Amino acid sequence: MFLLQIWIQPEPPKQCIAIFRNLTSVCLFGIFCECDLSWSLFILEAAPALHDLALSRHSCVKTPENSAEKTNVVWEPSKDLKHPNLKVLQIFGCGDEDKVTNYIRLVMERAVGLLIIRLYGENPCTYCDAGNLERSQAEKAGRRRIKEQLTHGSSSSVEVIIC
Repeated sequence: MFLLQIWIQPEPPKQCIAIFRNLTSVCLFGIFCECDLSWSLFILEAAPALHDLALSRHSCVKTPENSAEKTNVVWEPSKDLKHPNLKVLQIFGCGDEDKVTNYIRLVMERAVGLLIIRLYGENPCTYCDAGNLERSQAEKAGRRRIKEQLTHGSSSSVEVIIC
C-alpha cells in the first residue's frame, strides 16, 4: 500500500492515464464537506484498472496555513465514460445527503461493473462532535435515506451497505 498526501488538481484524463493506468485502489481523505465530489470522476477516467474507490469527508478538516485555499473544483466527466472494473465505492462522512446521493448516481451510471457501495459515518474526532451519539444517530438516519433514494425504483443490482 502506498500512502501519499497531495492536493489534487483534476486534469484531462489523457494526461493522467500514463500515471494512473495501473491503479487498482484509491483512497481520497480529507475532502472538504463544501466541495462537490464529481471532480473525483477524473480518476475513473484515467484509471481503467481501478477496482476500489474510497472518499472521506469530514466537517472540521482544517486547511493548513501553507496550503492552497479550499475551493470547489468544477469538473465535468466525459458523457460517454463507462468504467468496467470499479467494484466497490466507499464513502466516509455522508453529511450532505444530496451531494452524496448525486455523486453516487454519477458513479453508478459510469461504473457498469459496480457491485457494492458502503456508506460510513464520520469517525470520532477530537476537534468536533463527530463522536456525539445524537449526531451519530442522525448520520445513520441520513445514510438510510441515501440508500432509500438510490434503491427506490432502481433496477440496479448494486448492494448498498450502511456501516
